[in-house]
Amino acid sequence: MAKLSRRAFLLAGAAGLAGAGFAYSRLGESGWLETRHVPVSLPGLASTVRVLVLSDLHYSSAVPISLIDRAIRSGLKESPDFACLGGDFITAGERPDLAPLTESLGRLAQQVPTFAVFGNHDGGEWASHRDDGFESPDAVGQALTRAGITILENQSLTTKEGVRLVGLADLWSGSCDPRPAFTGQELSEPVQPQATLVLAHNPDTKDLVRAFDWDLMISGHTHGGQIRVPLVGAPYAPVQDRRYIAGLNAFENRWVYTTRGVGSLFGVRFNCRPEVTILELSGNRGLASSAELECRPGGFQSA
Repeated sequence: MAKLSRRAFLLAGAAGLAGAGFAYSRLGESGWLETRHVPVSLPGLASTVRVLVLSDLHYSSAVPISLIDRAIRSGLKESPDFACLGGDFITAGERPDLAPLTESLGRLAQQVPTFAVFGNHDGGEWASHRDDGFESPDAVGQALTRAGITILENQSLTTKEGVRLVGLADLWSGSCDPRPAFTGQELSEPVQPQATLVLAHNPDTKDLVRAFDWDLMISGHTHGGQIRVPLVGAPYAPVQDRRYIAGLNAFENRWVYTTRGVGSLFGVRFNCRPEVTILELSGNRGLASSAELECRPGGFQSA
């Protein structure tokens, strides 16, 4: 039997490591859900409010409904007051049967009030340029409505906890307009708001709403970078402002929280686990310092 040359040995070793890394990212980490508890101080609140955040489900051939089901069950175990869904329910280019998604999300909406915005993959200007992408999010919207979810498309409402939710259309959809959301008629009965949350798929939306009055923006879109290379970071993240790829970060005198999301593109994650988030909103100023220690402004902080 011929001896293996040093070069061939190294190439074989490199190929083996690459294969192992792909298998881990595709078969291991992409389904390894993490539940994060993130305290955020919003001094106007009179009591603590727990918000379940799920985003970027990307129900598709690469993301099974079983992962979405597990994320929902994990979130409900934390007894949230309400849930916010941050868009990208599907992956543009695939048109799956949405009935399983409706059934899964319906179990969430039956337990807690659930509010949603659309993402760029759900339909609109960006999605329409992808093969089989939807020109509008109507199909996804019908699936969410059947599940009992309230969609906020440039609209707002105030929850019974006194949290004003402002939901915006996706930044890349060509439909994002904050003016009616902040100044128009609310969908809910008048409740005196104590804090304002913006639900917007893309964290770059923060610049579009800079002039409006809000306290915390909840976003997704980035998947936390999805693949994070040690000492390098996230080589690809579809945002202009890379300070807001993931985690809780300061924006002037307010906060932006970007979740890593549940699903992924191509079902691959590396050093960036899928995330179920519980935002613990409180008027207690003591919680602000602990949040800043965990998620310092200006950069990704892994949990």
